[in-house]
Amino acid sequence: MAGGEYLVCFSEKCEKEDIKQHIIDCLTLAKFSVSREEFEGKTLLTVGAPFEILAQKADEVGLEKTTTTEHKIREFVIGRLDEYVGSEDEATFFTSAERAHLLEICLESVQYNKEHLMSFGVKFRGDGSFITDCMHSKPPILESAFPLHQAQEQEKIWKRMKQNVIVCPLQEIRDYYGEGVAFYFGWMTCFTWTLVPIAFVGILLYFFKPRGVTVDDNPLLPLYEVLMAFWAISFLTVWKRKESEYSFLWRTHSLENSELLRPEFSGEIRPSLITGKPEKYFPRWKRWLRYGLSFLLTLPVLMLAVGAMLCSLNFNGYIKDKDSPVYIAAFAYFAEPGHIFAADNQYYGYLIPTIGHSVVINILNKLYRSVANFCTDVENHRTERDWDNSLIIKRVFFEIFDCFLPLFYIAFYQLNVVALQRELVGLFWGDEIRRLITESLLPYLTEKGHVWKVKREYAKSKKDADEKGFIPSQAQQDIVLEEYEQFDDYLEMVVQFGYVTLFASAFPLAAAVSIVFLFIEGRADLFKLLYVYQRPRVRRMSNIGAWYNVLYTMMVLSMLTNSLIVGFSSEQLAVWCPWMYETIDNDQFIISGYGRYVVAIVFCIEHFLILCAVFARCLVCEKPKWVRIAVAKENYERVQEAKEEKEKTK
Repeated sequence: MAGGEYLVCFSEKCEKEDIKQHIIDCLTLAKFSVSREEFEGKTLLTVGAPFEILAQKADEVGLEKTTTTEHKIREFVIGRLDEYVGSEDEATFFTSAERAHLLEICLESVQYNKEHLMSFGVKFRGDGSFITDCMHSKPPILESAFPLHQAQEQEKIWKRMKQNVIVCPLQEIRDYYGEGVAFYFGWMTCFTWTLVPIAFVGILLYFFKPRGVTVDDNPLLPLYEVLMAFWAISFLTVWKRKESEYSFLWRTHSLENSELLRPEFSGEIRPSLITGKPEKYFPRWKRWLRYGLSFLLTLPVLMLAVGAMLCSLNFNGYIKDKDSPVYIAAFAYFAEPGHIFAADNQYYGYLIPTIGHSVVINILNKLYRSVANFCTDVENHRTERDWDNSLIIKRVFFEIFDCFLPLFYIAFYQLNVVALQRELVGLFWGDEIRRLITESLLPYLTEKGHVWKVKREYAKSKKDADEKGFIPSQAQQDIVLEEYEQFDDYLEMVVQFGYVTLFASAFPLAAAVSIVFLFIEGRADLFKLLYVYQRPRVRRMSNIGAWYNVLYTMMVLSMLTNSLIVGFSSEQLAVWCPWMYETIDNDQFIISGYGRYVVAIVFCIEHFLILCAVFARCLVCEKPKWVRIAVAKENYERVQEAKEEKEKTK
């Protein structure tokens, strides 16, 4: 089979055999190869397509391939197959990702008798796309549809990773998973290696600080804050340019303005104000009402997060005012000197509440994920981009609220930089270990246990069969895997970026620790994609989308938080300007009348850094010169070719 294979799983609510048979007949009539099997009460279809169907679809969608003449990249034309590199081997002409993408488009365009299915009580709300309509019908006909893993490709990628653990096999990832996944690994790689210079500075500050100086009064940390701000500006600038390079090399730079309509979008039919054709319309004021409903539904989960934070702060002993309404005596007791969670505990017992809070955060995130998805669906967004952006805002806000609120409390209410550093270290380790166990180790063991169970059951049903000799089909192996959600990986990396930048002047070693964790995370993410999760549907993308704006906003926020830590939460500024401070009970306080100058210094530092970010965005082009020239050259050649074709037709 020259084409790739897709797994189509019928929903458990689809019990009528006539419906299943109609779906199979439609696929067979469209010249797909269909293999049916029953597995654990589910009906699975393994669907493949011959090379001719995929090539025809590649011609229709304008897929670009490299030509043998001058190795120029041109839109694929099936009638000129011999003019393209690799055309002599149909099995490898299209990459694995291209085959999966083309097969998905082919499946969506399959013709089916909607009226026949409606006679069985099925209701549709889509626009006629086969797979999408069947997955979103009521009751749903299909439970899932995704490309099957290919064992040879999996081993090839993992072998390449083991041969060179330093460099991520980005091209192989793109050829197997598509641009959507490749952009994530490209961004993570850029994030990891650009951290090296600032991490080196942080290590020097940490290990070669003056004797007797702590993070509270280190005179070099304000300079480190400025360097961190310039690093964040440089990183986002470098990534934006690198992103445009990937987009051009992967031939997705023309997809920047494309939008995918959501099949779940509902509204009244009315003529389009632009095209005049009938289209669905949903008033904006109704969506704003649903935004208000989303806020009310997510508020209880936010309150749970606040409660977990207050418990953690009391267990750690950060809330010491007994008259405070958030002081819980029963919890604060364990943080008193000599007790298990005390700061002087020789067995690092003070890390237990922090790590426990990290675990609670993970549980709340799973709860909030379901609530956020439901609320975003209720908002009835027209396009996939709008839906994604709305979900990103909800999830990022909650993540920042949940993870960073205790740090903000310690930094700007308690004004305790030493405690802030201790909390940061605990959250760092707790978050990373939790991710490694819950996202890679446990799912992998669960999947292996499930395969072993299937082999045992098969051996019992076939008394003369050999358990070790039985290998479940690829469809059986893949259907038991969890669905991959790239959204969560991006969210975790954004949080990692926040740990590094938001409190740089409190924990200069964060960048170096992050490099180690990011290195492990990148390999763990690739491993779980290959062996722990279902192969995701191929998504062609030109950038990382709204995540860049999230990172940029966090960078600007970090300039404010670090400036406030230097000026108010620590004694770092007092070391530079001792005449504005006085010592009372071994603590530094601003002398009356000098507060305005401290505010002015903090204000100037923060605004200077923000202006640098604005200038960098305005003065540095997002696309390298060679990309701009290459795109302009391609556009010019297309115009010339169009003119030549026009002359020939005259």
